[in-house]
Amino acid sequence: MHKLAIFDIDKTIISKDSMFLFLWYGMKKKPLTWFHAIAVVCKTVLYTLKLMKVEDVKASFFYAIRHMEEEDLERFYETVLKKHIFIEAMEELKTKKAEGYHILLVSASPYAYMRFFKKIPYVDEVIGTNLAIEDGRYTNRVEGVNCKGEEKVVRIHNYLKSRSLLIDYDQSCAYSDSLSDMPLFKLVKNRYLINRSYPGMEELRWNRAITSITDI
Repeated sequence: MHKLAIFDIDKTIISKDSMFLFLWYGMKKKPLTWFHAIAVVCKTVLYTLKLMKVEDVKASFFYAIRHMEEEDLERFYETVLKKHIFIEAMEELKTKKAEGYHILLVSASPYAYMRFFKKIPYVDEVIGTNLAIEDGRYTNRVEGVNCKGEEKVVRIHNYLKSRSLLIDYDQSCAYSDSLSDMPLFKLVKNRYLINRSYPGMEELRWNRAITSITDI
């Protein structure tokens, strides 16, 4: 049996939603993609009206990734995402690793850029939504199922099975800002909700941003 510490990323490890950060980063990095902002708005409205699948609307947010190289994606992590990491999250990751936990970050955002969170020395693995790859470059097309809700549990079980790991339910813990992660929370006994409250769960208040990205 293994002690797991499972963390969501958006608004849990970082204070923002990386999807919107990437949309803005993409438009600045690749100005010709600005025209696509209209499609983002339209598809978001259609999704809100339940007229479009989440995979399709998410694809519109990542349109610019089709024009990015590997170094562009790594730079997004280094210059944007790291600036929004909660100090409290880093402290919790460090503490759990010192206590012998296997640490997983599991996100609905694309693995294409979330994978760089593995640079944090306390993180064992990152799991995220997969984007299709064509000619060695990421596309904005979601491959498979959006990694959210029950799908997070499926991905976690697949990961654990591939490494012959078993969850120690009583000792393991999970962290998220969203109740959509309830399926994930049910994998463990110790459940922490970030910056909000809910009956039966412990609330943690994280609000201090990393002051120097060189500290990570």
